[in-house]
Amino acid sequence: MERREDHYSNYFVQSPSTVFHDPESEFQSPTRSDSAPLVLSSVNEFPRYSDFLRNSENNFLYEDDEKRLVPLGTSNSSWWIVLQVGWRFLFSLGVALLVFYIATQPPHPNISFRIGRFNQFMLEEGVDSHGVSTKFLTFNCSTKLIVDNKSNVFGLHIHPPSIKFFFGPLNFAKAQGPKLYGLSHESTTFQLYIATTNRAMYGAGTEMNDMLLSRAGLPLILRTSIISDYRVVWNIINPKYHHKVECLLLLADKERHSHVTMIREKCRLVSSSKIISKEMP
Repeated sequence: MERREDHYSNYFVQSPSTVFHDPESEFQSPTRSDSAPLVLSSVNEFPRYSDFLRNSENNFLYEDDEKRLVPLGTSNSSWWIVLQVGWRFLFSLGVALLVFYIATQPPHPNISFRIGRFNQFMLEEGVDSHGVSTKFLTFNCSTKLIVDNKSNVFGLHIHPPSIKFFFGPLNFAKAQGPKLYGLSHESTTFQLYIATTNRAMYGAGTEMNDMLLSRAGLPLILRTSIISDYRVVWNIINPKYHHKVECLLLLADKERHSHVTMIREKCRLVSSSKIISKEMP
């Protein structure tokens, strides 16, 4: 008897309401409104899982923000690095150039001038375009420019020299020479020429002719202006110098119009200074 009771105790009785199913519900798929509460309830039933989803969603948002911000930050930092490197390079270059200039600073160049000879000097009677009778001057003179460059490293660049002849205050002839170059640690002599042809002298012509035939001779003044510079670092560091030379000379016509002789010559350096700022011509 005990065994039978044990056997019947293994059976369970279900209510008909739980077994009954609506046949239509088996063939119809649930709508979105019916399924939504199930999803929400399932998420709410697992709070850890919902926290994980929220955290992962926030992480994705942060990653997107970082991806957007990283290029801008990288660009700014790159420009800052370039600016720092460029500034330090320019500063180092400036210091290096300054040290180089101080170590190899070229000394002041020496300039001197000499009168060569008068190949021709003639005062002739004539009439100008207005019918005025006057003396006409034709002469040709050679000169020597001596440049002593004491720099062991740099050559001396000489701008076109300006040469002018004066009789008292009257400037009756002028010329401009070519660009010249003095080699480093050498003394170089350059030949320059000044001439004029059929220059009407008017009142000064007669006076010049009388002095030329006298014992005292004809006094003339030659003035030369020379600008030179050393190009140490292109046009960044190029010290310039301005030299002024003046020559006093006496001419005499001892053989009466056949040949003019220079009986006295004295040249001196009027000034030789370093140009601090650009001078106006």
